[in-house]
Amino acid sequence: MRMIDRTPALDRLATQRPLPGLAARARHGIARLTRAWSNRRAIRRLNELTDRELLDLGLRRGDVAEAAASFFSDAGLHLTLAARERARRHLRQGYPD
Repeated sequence: MRMIDRTPALDRLATQRPLPGLAARARHGIARLTRAWSNRRAIRRLNELTDRELLDLGLRRGDVAEAAASFFSDAGLHLTLAARERARRHLRQGYPD
């Protein structure tokens, strides 16, 4: 069998969509809700930490409160950006670890 004989089967596979648009959007929405729920659980656990433990993570109590207050934004992203910015400021000021 020559490769030319197999080409239509490959073309057919390449043009098939794995999921219809509605199902893909529903799956994406469920994934976002699951991630948001998981982030909310993580924020509750962060609220249980002491201020010293939060500072070891590069966070402050206010960062956690802001992440908890913003319901529709990604709390994990907010906390990551806050910790990175605090680390940058720390390094710019010349403090050793």
